[in-house]
Amino acid sequence: MVLSFCRRNFIWLVLDAAIFFFAVSFVDLTGVMPSLLGHLTHAPVLIGLLGSLQTGAWLLPQLFAARVVSSRGRKKPIVLLTTTVSRASWLILLLALTFFEQIGPAITLVAAYLAVALFMFFDGIASLGWYDLIARAVSPAIRGRLFGAMSLVGGIFATVGGAVVQRVLGNSAWPFPADYRLLVGVALALLIVGIIPLALVVEPPAATALPPEPLISYLRRLPATLRDRPDFRRLVGVQLLVGTSSLAVPFYAPYGILVIGLPEADVGTLVMGVTLGAMLGGVSWGYLGDHGRQGLAVRGMALCGMLGPLLALLLRPAAPGLAGAAILLLAAALFFVGCSIRAGWVAYANYVIELADDAERPVLIGTMNTLSGALAIAPPLGGVLAGWLGYEAAFTAAAVCATLGLGASLRLREVKAVRTPAPVD
Repeated sequence: MVLSFCRRNFIWLVLDAAIFFFAVSFVDLTGVMPSLLGHLTHAPVLIGLLGSLQTGAWLLPQLFAARVVSSRGRKKPIVLLTTTVSRASWLILLLALTFFEQIGPAITLVAAYLAVALFMFFDGIASLGWYDLIARAVSPAIRGRLFGAMSLVGGIFATVGGAVVQRVLGNSAWPFPADYRLLVGVALALLIVGIIPLALVVEPPAATALPPEPLISYLRRLPATLRDRPDFRRLVGVQLLVGTSSLAVPFYAPYGILVIGLPEADVGTLVMGVTLGAMLGGVSWGYLGDHGRQGLAVRGMALCGMLGPLLALLLRPAAPGLAGAAILLLAAALFFVGCSIRAGWVAYANYVIELADDAERPVLIGTMNTLSGALAIAPPLGGVLAGWLGYEAAFTAAAVCATLGLGASLRLREVKAVRTPAPVD
């Protein structure tokens, strides 16, 4: 009975991920959205702001939402509500692109920012309950397998989406902004349909709901959370360092198109590169988690975070001799970005879920993600570097930060060791 219950939830969660990744590939925040912003502005700082909205809107609200979510006995209702609002936010950008001729690029740019910010804000709140829902709805024995399957199946669907993007962008049948309007419309429709399998997940009986902890006492308790949990503190440090390498993420596509001279249709290839990275990275980190190697998964993710910008740095000097292979090198760089920035959540989530008990899990996840909200400043800094010293400066800074994160990850112990008494450093 338990196995059957877990298997049903396993299937619905994988299907939800497949539809979600498929939908998001049409509005990919690494390739499609930066390319869209390139039509609306040529300022690197404004393109970099996209990354700030993505990071800040997803992470910062979680510190205040975590205490409310953790007090709820049942998490599924709040997950469904916030997920629905999050996904519906793309309607803002769809309307702006529909009336682009009337409102112009400036207002469309604001609409793009607003759509991304609302999407990430409510998705971030939903993630707090979502992790807890998974922890209770799926057996720990197959949890890593679930994360891997979600990345694998979702990645396959998203790769198909990248192929569609490749054929839509730059196609004379859909001149700008019709091409982006089509992509956003398809993404919105798929995201709404994707709520159905999520609603079919069966949540186990919940503990009695408790009143939310007062905000002041909650905030006062957070320093002790970091002080008394050295491995959690190290994990947060790794996430901050590797996450800072995201300062270069909004610039891979503009770099390829504006500097290397790749055609806009190649954005679809970049989407497939980052998608394959997220897919294979998620499978790998999930497999390692299932075999008690959560720390090794974090280290592998950090290594990939270093390799992405390093490959991008090789592109410009190597491009003259690469001919048509330049796009493959840039796609390979984004493959490693997918393994780290995109699939990193699998490595982090596996580590924290195994580290925490039911009561403290939303608090630890919320604390980790909110502290990482400082990463919101990274993409604009990347934009300043790109505008002042060139795109290569942003890639260099990203590679340095990820290398430091890799060094910090070497001090992480496996969760089994963490659960045994150990000296606090």
